[in-house]
Amino acid sequence: MSFSITGVGSGFDISGIVSQLVAVKEASILTPLEDKLSTLETKNTALTSLKGKFSTLQSALQTFTKTIYNSSSDMWNNTKISSTNDAYATATSSGSVAASQIELFIEQIATSTTAKSVHSLGATSKEGLEGAKFINLANGQAKSGEFSMFLNGKEFNIEISDEDSLKDVMDKINTASKGQIKAEVDENGMFSIKAHKEVDGEFVVDNEASLILGSSGDTSNLASALKLHTKVEGGYESAYAVSAVNTTQAMNSAESGLADLRFYDSEGNPAESGKIIINGKEIEVNGDMSINDLISKINSNSDAKVKASYDALTNKVILSATQTGQSNISLASEGTNLLNILGLTHGEGENEILAAGSQELGQNAIVHINGNKVISNSNTITGESSGIANLSLTVKKPTSDYSNNKDDEKSVTLNIDADYSAIKSALEKFVSSYNDVVSTVETMTQSGGKIGRDASLNSILSQMRSITSKVFSGEGEFSMLAHIGISSDKDDLSKLKIDSSKLDKALNENLDSVKKLLSDGYTSKEDNGLFDGMLNTINGVLDVERGYFATQTESVQAMIKSVNSRISRATDRLTNYETRIANQFNKMDSTIAALNSQLSTFTSYLG
Repeated sequence: MSFSITGVGSGFDISGIVSQLVAVKEASILTPLEDKLSTLETKNTALTSLKGKFSTLQSALQTFTKTIYNSSSDMWNNTKISSTNDAYATATSSGSVAASQIELFIEQIATSTTAKSVHSLGATSKEGLEGAKFINLANGQAKSGEFSMFLNGKEFNIEISDEDSLKDVMDKINTASKGQIKAEVDENGMFSIKAHKEVDGEFVVDNEASLILGSSGDTSNLASALKLHTKVEGGYESAYAVSAVNTTQAMNSAESGLADLRFYDSEGNPAESGKIIINGKEIEVNGDMSINDLISKINSNSDAKVKASYDALTNKVILSATQTGQSNISLASEGTNLLNILGLTHGEGENEILAAGSQELGQNAIVHINGNKVISNSNTITGESSGIANLSLTVKKPTSDYSNNKDDEKSVTLNIDADYSAIKSALEKFVSSYNDVVSTVETMTQSGGKIGRDASLNSILSQMRSITSKVFSGEGEFSMLAHIGISSDKDDLSKLKIDSSKLDKALNENLDSVKKLLSDGYTSKEDNGLFDGMLNTINGVLDVERGYFATQTESVQAMIKSVNSRISRATDRLTNYETRIANQFNKMDSTIAALNSQLSTFTSYLG
């Protein structure tokens, strides 16, 4: 407030007096309005909460009433499928599949075509020993340093430098042992280190000698880099061809090991890039890319329908088809001999063909379904191939690998049965949401409840209850919800409960009658089912224009607006009242102060 209250002149507690008078006034004109506003806001919140519960019940009913007869995807047609051996075959359904048993004999499964380099990339021959730097071997994993060899217990050592070629390393081995340990490489790039002995002036392989390669103190990994894992007479041979390829280096560099790689234009002149074409999809390639870069680029192009990899043991590029079946991987080049170098094709231009032996053709799946032979390029066999509508079979292994301990019986059986779990779950949701609506309405409309006594809500509950006990007049064995196990809870007659065993019996013995009892085709407007009728009631309650919640919410919000307006006016009146009485008391105080001053002056005159 802009005024001040002093009380200096009179000595009265004017501020306290004004506050008490305002409080009395506030209690008479503002507090009742605020209490009424609180009650209305509580009711508005309660209506919103209750509307949500009716909406949940509406959704639960729609699960049944919006189901179309003969739909291939509704819960009434669900099936459950089990396999006698999931490791060999499984199945799923996308709609109605008749209950049955299906016997499968899996002759073979579908596999993918694989294209693989016909030769080890960068394989080191006798002629290439001097050009192959040792530290570039094993895809750049070879290490220089000290390496030990033990012949019949005697130790020989060599020191390998970063600049040594494979020829240098071989010479060091031969020199260190004075010919008693000899390193060689054959025309296929296979490396060997063997013990030798002198016979008639010549060194020959010593089959009786004990040769051990390496010690724990070595700093070079020569044995593992050269893959010297195969024990032979007199020593060791490499398990795979020794390769000088380094997949991390640019393909046009000496370190890559792809010395004959070329890029050329349409006239055969040197160029910077070219194309490889995999299954009709062009992939740009150039000499600055490494083999690893090439593999990543191929794999990033899903349209090429292959996955590329590099086998570091055999030093070969592998292309695996992403689809199964008996078909080649199409390969071609433009402006480069890269696919030739990788050992995947042979020839150039119109003469480029798949390298002989480079592709291992995939195979189709062959499955006997109830004795009928089915061939599929995929291990997922759909209804189009099997003739069984809505059923998808997945085969995993030939049943020739499997026996279930019966004489010569090597098959897998799929058992297809009706699955009522979705129906039961939907009915449980209905009962739960129905009971939630009932208990919430009863709590909110009792004396002192958030909504208070409401004849309309009681009427709605009465309609709902009558439907749960109504006799169905349509066709079918069941004419009441109680016949399928849904009835009043004897501990609380206003609520529903489910007798699971009774419901299971009804579903197993007469599913169609259960369906008609609940919904006789709401989407076709033949709304004779019990849930159709209840849904009509709930739809009316939730109607956005004339429904219970629409009208009640509109009315309550209008009253809230009106009360807020009245509170605003009452607040203004209180402010004016406080200002007026405060001014009056201040004037009184000033008058008393003036009189006291005059009295003091008069008294002084009288001595």
